[in-house]
Amino acid sequence: MKKSYDNLPYEFLLSINNKPIVGRNFHIKGFNPDSLKSIEIKDVIDDATSVIEEQFKLKSNVYLWRYYNPYSTQTVEGVEDLKKDIYENEDFFTLQIKVKGRVVAQKIFSGNDYPPKVRYDVDIRSIIPEIISIVQNGLSLKKYSQEYCGYTL
Repeated sequence: MKKSYDNLPYEFLLSINNKPIVGRNFHIKGFNPDSLKSIEIKDVIDDATSVIEEQFKLKSNVYLWRYYNPYSTQTVEGVEDLKKDIYENEDFFTLQIKVKGRVVAQKIFSGNDYPPKVRYDVDIRSIIPEIISIVQNGLSLKKYSQEYCGYTL
């Protein structure tokens, strides 16, 4: 049986260098269209991105401790190799929130802050429900800020 995503108009999409990693369609009970022109949508995308970055930090910590050897000796040549620019070939992660196929919020962050093993072996299945919950709660509030610094959004 083929699933129909027509009745699930809301989506989040995580990609690296414009190549999709994971995307999920979901439903928002009590969606408020005013949320699309409010300052709170920025908070929603920031909160969802921080959950993903926190997951990357935890995986980086595990990875670095797994391969740490306190008994190895460092040489002068080894120290020179460590002085390379990690942002030379930068990898960009993009998180998008879509409503009916239209991107309503997007945030781009650098993946070069994390080891290559972590950024190329992304597994965020455990935090997908949390990301969906953040988006659902953020887009279903009753009241939104429609003005920022004297400008109408």
